Amino acid sequence: MSINFTDLFNQLRDQIIKLAKDNFKKLAAEAASDGTTLLHQLEDNLKKYSQQLVDGDITKDDFKLLLLGNEDLIKMTALTQAGLLKAKADAFKKSVFDAIINTVFALI
Repeated sequence: MSINFTDLFNQLRDQIIKLAKDNFKKLAAEAASDGTTLLHQLEDNLKKYSQQLVDGDITKDDFKLLLLGNEDLIKMTALTQAGLLKAKADAFKKSVFDAIINTVFALI
């Protein structure tokens, strides 16, 4: 089995934009920007880890740990520059990571 990464990224991008609109009415554009930037920063690792998961080289727990290992390295720049509290920006970042993980797991 293989994953169509173009479809996966398009699906994730759409989910991130919806999350941004649902969570931040006035800052939806900034949230969407930060979320899609996060997705692009994770792109190479996400492809690698997803394929390893599909191939059975890693478990779902391994996948989650590997992906979440990047969480502290990624900043929600547009949201924090727009004046949003860091805690709310971090909560949004967590919801983006959760969406990524849940979407990949649903494909497997």
